[in-house]
Amino acid sequence: MLKITHPAVTRETVWNAFRSCHDVRLRERYHAVLLLFDGQTCPDIAKYLYRDEDTIRIWIHAVNEQGLEGLQRAPIPGRPP
Repeated sequence: MLKITHPAVTRETVWNAFRSCHDVRLRERYHAVLLLFDGQTCPDIAKYLYRDEDTIRIWIHAVNEQGLEGLQRAPIPGRPP
């Protein structure tokens, strides 16, 4: 079972980030972490968010390695439209 191990990531910090976030995709990632803090399993979170289990695992591993910054989307290369 996955769990959040990064010392700077608490349910409160994720909740505050979730509430102040305007990016829908990033907000979904915060939501997944909140569900994990609430005791949901990776398969349950994946079903609830209509995502693949591997996607949820990637997000959780990113949080454990880099904190909430690990959930940020990488910049898209190339010239802006």
